[in-house]
Amino acid sequence: MSNKFLLAELQTLLEQARQSDAEYKQFGAATHKYQLNPPAALADVEAFEQQLGCTLPEAYRSFLLQAGNGGAGPFYGLFSLEQMQGWLDWPVEPTETPYLQPDVKIDDLCYLQDNDYSWQRGCLPIGSQGDTFFTYLLLAGPHRGRVVYVEYELSWVFFPREPDFLVWYTRWLREVAAGYNIGWFGLRLDGDEAALRQHYTQADSAAEKLLALDSLKKFPALSPTSQDFIRQIAPDWQSKTETGCLTELLYQIDPEQYEQFLAARWQAGIYDKVIYELYHTPGDKQALANRWYERILAKLPDIETKTYCIALPILHKGGGIKLEQVAFLLDKAQGREKYDLLLTFGRLPDAAAHLDFWLPLLAEREDLDLLLYALLSVPRLNNAQLREALLQVQAAFPYAQEQIYHIDYQNPEQMALSKRRSQEQKVYRTACTVLRDVVHEAVNPKVAWLPRPYRLEMRQHDIHDLGMDLPAPPDGIPLHPLIALAIRQEMGGRLPSTAWDWAKKIRQLKKLRIRLSDNTVLGWDDEQRRVTLRPPDEHFPPTPYYYDLHDWSAISQMSSLRDLAITTIAVDDFSFLQHCQELRTLSLYNTNFTDCRLLLNLPKLKKVDLGLCRLTHTEVLDSMHLEYEL
Repeated sequence: MSNKFLLAELQTLLEQARQSDAEYKQFGAATHKYQLNPPAALADVEAFEQQLGCTLPEAYRSFLLQAGNGGAGPFYGLFSLEQMQGWLDWPVEPTETPYLQPDVKIDDLCYLQDNDYSWQRGCLPIGSQGDTFFTYLLLAGPHRGRVVYVEYELSWVFFPREPDFLVWYTRWLREVAAGYNIGWFGLRLDGDEAALRQHYTQADSAAEKLLALDSLKKFPALSPTSQDFIRQIAPDWQSKTETGCLTELLYQIDPEQYEQFLAARWQAGIYDKVIYELYHTPGDKQALANRWYERILAKLPDIETKTYCIALPILHKGGGIKLEQVAFLLDKAQGREKYDLLLTFGRLPDAAAHLDFWLPLLAEREDLDLLLYALLSVPRLNNAQLREALLQVQAAFPYAQEQIYHIDYQNPEQMALSKRRSQEQKVYRTACTVLRDVVHEAVNPKVAWLPRPYRLEMRQHDIHDLGMDLPAPPDGIPLHPLIALAIRQEMGGRLPSTAWDWAKKIRQLKKLRIRLSDNTVLGWDDEQRRVTLRPPDEHFPPTPYYYDLHDWSAISQMSSLRDLAITTIAVDDFSFLQHCQELRTLSLYNTNFTDCRLLLNLPKLKKVDLGLCRLTHTEVLDSMHLEYEL
């Protein structure tokens, strides 16, 4: 770029790009905002070249000196000289041919890296694409001056087709100024619609033809000529496995032909690809699922296992499926596909009616991943067989919670043992969680005509900090965290300091209100009817007290308690009530309290509120001559 005319043209394109993308919708534009830095000084460029040991490619050198020292550019923009120096932490070796070439294999680059060779030799980092993706410029070899994209961990290398930096850069400006859907700039072909149609016609490989079609997606709207072109070539691809973005283009221009195209491919036996297209369709997903339901259901035995987890949602949307219709798929699937399939089965509407499907899976002891996903997917039911199966899982790994602290990483046996122990820990903890869910279903089942009382939970790190994940101490006295929060609120925001203070407060307490509010709750999940409690303190309570999220028995020690209210909360066990002999007033509004016979043990009880509770033995209320609300 050695003359002022070309510089003026570039500046004009930059202004057009800025106006076209005034809201910075193109990827990375909000970072550079189409502003170039001032040009670099010649002395600075020459000093940088001396550091590199070579001159910069002419087009890029002229850009730095005449247009700008970094700034506006594809992705997050171009680096300045100073930024390039900061990123350049490898020897350039300008006299050596770069390893990066258009035909380079990723495996070869990984081999170089593993053996301490610099696969980046001959490369200059000129821009960031985000995360570990960078734009490089080749400084040596037969492709000197070309741009190359590289993911730093060597998962991806790509050479745009432009012969040098300036052609690549001005193409970017042209496409932004034209309002194209650029996507990841440089992956598509340059050229207008006519040029891309010609490229397709002259291409001698399917890959090049599909690239030409994909490149047509950059235009916000296609001309009638291009639309007719796509209609004409579509039949050529009906029996081919890979069709690139052709189905997407077909839908944009002719939804009717789009579905006819899918039907022809289905007839040709390309089931998995058609299901993939239906799953990702830009069309009416519900209508397509309805029309394709019978066809997909009939061909389930013939599709690949990796397609199961997208076929089933389509079937569910199109007419519903039952576990008995698809259970056979599990025997065909392997590895991750099998595990994902289990999760899908667990979400089926009739999963709870087929617990026998999961019970054999919960008996697995060798494939711990399979056991883990069986636990994650099993319906949470109040079922004795399920509870027994979960208890057996816990009993099968008695040492699961023990850590292995000293591992010889060179010892395969120790490494295998460590991995196995980690898997056992996941299985054990998940079994504990599922068992808690099952117990909760027993004590707090869903009732269609009642709002479900809230289930109480705490964050894992709070459970750990308060020692709630440790075994209960011998002769310890459990404190439910919500009871402690209620006492703290009653005491003006502080808790008793010593065990003696706790015992005194519990004995003397006459009134206790246990309700959920922002003072006691960190997070609400109204859909699942769960709340996350605030920790009552930052440390363990004084011995012999300990926190327990499921034990409410501390209320039974409140010998002076006369007025108790627990509202909208699921309580694990109401047996503490029989010890509250001084109780006069009781409110269990919208709790999971059921058996009114427990109240017979409260001789001084005068008034009770059991509204929104699913009650049994309500005749007790009349026999006790209580004032009650239901």
